[in-house]
Amino acid sequence: MAASEQDNPGKRDLSLRLVGGIKSVMGDDAIPASPTLRAAFLAIGAGNLALWFASLIPPYQSWGNPNEDGFSYIPVFYATLTTLPVGIYLLIGAIIGQGQPVRRARKALCTGIALLVIVVGFWIFQYIANGPDA
Repeated sequence: MAASEQDNPGKRDLSLRLVGGIKSVMGDDAIPASPTLRAAFLAIGAGNLALWFASLIPPYQSWGNPNEDGFSYIPVFYATLTTLPVGIYLLIGAIIGQGQPVRRARKALCTGIALLVIVVGFWIFQYIANGPDA
């Protein structure tokens, strides 16, 4: 302790209360997520990671194929840039359940839902265009 803190111990308490008040206004408190929100984080995060794993299927199927031109790795590249980080943020937010990870997961929730809707919409359009016999 410094000499000035020993002379006036109330000053240290006041500064701690002020810093605590500033942190609470700025949102540095632990923000707890409700169980419903944590379940949404878990479901959407698992869906995004499932999309990422689904993008790994074409390269795996064409492994060792001499006619492979490398275009099967394009979905892996874009899924790694989009769905993988969103899924990881959501799963971390669901597991920890408070603080900065929840704040990140709340932002990633909208992105994750949008990615799932876009990809599932494209799969539906592809099914309609190819027909049930394709």
